[in-house]
Amino acid sequence: MPPSTATPPAPRVVVLGAGDVGSAVAHRLFVLGADVVLADEPRPPHPRRGMAFADAWFDGTATLEGVSAALAHDPAELGTLAQSLDVLPCTDAPWADVVAAWRPDALVDARMRKREVPPDLRGHAPVVVGLGPGFEPGRNCTLAAETAWGDALGATSASAGTAPLAGEPRRLEGLARERFVYAAVAGPWRTMAHIGDRVAAGQPVGELAGAPVAAPVGGALRGLTRDGVAVRAGQKIVEVDPRAEPDVRGLGLRPAAIARGVARAIGLGDDLAEAFFGFEASMRPTLDCIPMSMRLKLDRCGLKVSLAQWRALPRVLREALLETPSDDPRSLVRLRALLRRAVGHHAPDGQPPAIQPPADAPAADTVPAQVQRQWAAQHAGPLPLQRWAALAPLQRYALLKLATARHGLNWPAALAEFGLAGDAPAR
Repeated sequence: MPPSTATPPAPRVVVLGAGDVGSAVAHRLFVLGADVVLADEPRPPHPRRGMAFADAWFDGTATLEGVSAALAHDPAELGTLAQSLDVLPCTDAPWADVVAAWRPDALVDARMRKREVPPDLRGHAPVVVGLGPGFEPGRNCTLAAETAWGDALGATSASAGTAPLAGEPRRLEGLARERFVYAAVAGPWRTMAHIGDRVAAGQPVGELAGAPVAAPVGGALRGLTRDGVAVRAGQKIVEVDPRAEPDVRGLGLRPAAIARGVARAIGLGDDLAEAFFGFEASMRPTLDCIPMSMRLKLDRCGLKVSLAQWRALPRVLREALLETPSDDPRSLVRLRALLRRAVGHHAPDGQPPAIQPPADAPAADTVPAQVQRQWAAQHAGPLPLQRWAALAPLQRYALLKLATARHGLNWPAALAEFGLAGDAPAR
């Protein structure tokens, strides 16, 4: 694993569209250290509100997987919100005013208007990332991101456009378009139902322009446009998840994959393999254990997360956490706040992570006594200081943790991986 390098300045990004995809993109960019603003129209009609920040446009605040968003009506207020580091600013101001005030390095169009020709926004930011059908680099964006299910999901291209609209939603329990209700006419939408409510097929869930609207199939309400919103004809207003274990809240798999691709396209996030040493390779497929890279971040945040608490977090969130910068103070502030919220929300006992004094990797100028004792148990002579000092901070941290572990199973493998196995003769 290469040594850490200096963290570049945080990019400034505006994301258009607070639906599940735009919210997932904003969430990941925020967690990875970007200065992000999420913009949408007043009272947006997005139905998957449990998987988005959309409720902030109605309630002033909303939380999605540990990240809190706060609404500002005036673009001039966005900078003040961003300075807190713990709040993702969102706004219902006209997007052109937001871009003019924020002056972003990148603009992400996540409005997902699948049947409309996306406008050319390249004059508003050095990098414009277009999500979904209709985007073509050189015509209306600089990078096009694929949003359709398949092997290319989340891939971005500077030369090829995105796939055309497939026409049918993904099937769940054999049901595709049958799971949705689309607005038959334009008008005010009223509902007393809530995201996650269990409904039976034909059960009334609201009224559109005074006409009753019923659940199309039985299951849990995954999508439900907010009460009081004026919707356009043809918009999705209800979605039902018919599965026994419905997915109605948090970061969805598809939005998370798109967000990962967008983040990497603008230079944020690492290949997940970079989060693991070679001797930790068995953890990578499941992410069920906390690798050394994450343990160091937790120590730097002054938090202790148990294995049970880690495993209770959704996999898509664990993936994002593993990619967060470990030596950027701004990102560590965000990571600490996110973990306290997310762990407390998902942990079986509802307990947030324990607080402990912040700690860093051991210094390069002294070999810790625990490491020397572990070394001396297998080698003649002390670990040479110059070899210790030449290690990357995370390597020094790993050796200290392995030296103090109850078992020394990974100690020999770590020495070999760090090039220390032949530094002294064995006893």
